[in-house]
Amino acid sequence: MLRICLFLFILTVTVLKAASPALVVIDAGHGGRDSGARANGLVEKELTLDTARRLETRLRKEKIKTVMVRTSDVFIDLDDRVRFANRFARKDAVLVSIHFNAVSGSGARGLETFFWKPEATALAVRVQNKVAKKTGLANVGVNRRRLRLTRNPEIPSILVEAGFLTNRTEARYLSSPLARDAIAAGIAAGIVELRQKGEKGIRRVPEIASPLSKKTDPKEGGRRLPPGN
Repeated sequence: MLRICLFLFILTVTVLKAASPALVVIDAGHGGRDSGARANGLVEKELTLDTARRLETRLRKEKIKTVMVRTSDVFIDLDDRVRFANRFARKDAVLVSIHFNAVSGSGARGLETFFWKPEATALAVRVQNKVAKKTGLANVGVNRRRLRLTRNPEIPSILVEAGFLTNRTEARYLSSPLARDAIAAGIAAGIVELRQKGEKGIRRVPEIASPLSKKTDPKEGGRRLPPGN
């Protein structure tokens, strides 16, 4: 009986840890010598930092603790970002990495959120849906992909691709500070909803035994969740 009670207690703590983050590690993608995508007069590293700062402000207004991976235009290696995030592994933290998309053509559009860990499923779904609602950008969906910033951190982690710089219409929209504020508002709203509702109504993906992601991993691939999540 004691063992059953202990198991239930541990299970409850685990679910609450995944569903109610006490701290958000905000990662502004790229930086320094790594500019990220460049298209239609926009530079990804500049947009990610601006959006990250806006997200920090909004989360603090919600009384949610935050820590920024970078606060200026500096280069930080992906593995160093993972190590930084792991410093908060015992503080009920989640990682949100902010990026903007780019492809060789100009037709691709919409926003997408990547994740890997089962305990990050609800975080990815809620953030993706809220950003789509706040911005009006096409909701491409959530995609389970083994990336260094989704697989390797010891905390639940997501990577938000908030629109295509190579799409002229989206680039025009993303060039506005109001657009980036809407993205930040959507991410913050998703995190707040996660704290309020947890994983209710969202199925976790199953655990997959896999090695840590590395530089040589292919960039393409992944599996989108079926409709309903």
